[in-house]
Amino acid sequence: MLGRALAAPESTLGDVNDWLEGQTVSAERLVPRTSALDPATLRGRLALPVFVIQGAEDFTTPTTLAEAFVDEIRAPAKAFVPIEGGDHFAVFMKSAEFLRELVARVLPLVERR
Repeated sequence: MLGRALAAPESTLGDVNDWLEGQTVSAERLVPRTSALDPATLRGRLALPVFVIQGAEDFTTPTTLAEAFVDEIRAPAKAFVPIEGGDHFAVFMKSAEFLRELVARVLPLVERR
C-alpha cells in the first residue's frame, strides 16, 4: 500500500506520513480491541438492509469479525461480500468490483419501491 501512496501523483510526503501514522495507531489501539471482540455481542435487529463489502485480505478490519457481525444481526436484507484480491482499501483499489457488488445488492431493493 505504501508503494501506491508514494506513486500517486497527488500524494505529498505529509500524506504518506499521515498514512503511516494511521497504520501505527490502528495497529496499537484498534487491532487489539477488535481481536478481543466476541462476535456474539454484535447481534441486534436493524431496520435497514446491511451490506458489508470489503477486501478479502483486509489487514485492518478483520474479515472474520465483519462476517460474524453480518451473521449475528437481523436485517431485512444482509450480506457479507468479500472482494478477492482486495485489502482495506478495496473500495478504491478494486472499485469496479466494489461498485458491481453494491449495485447488485442495493438496486433490487430500490426497484421494489
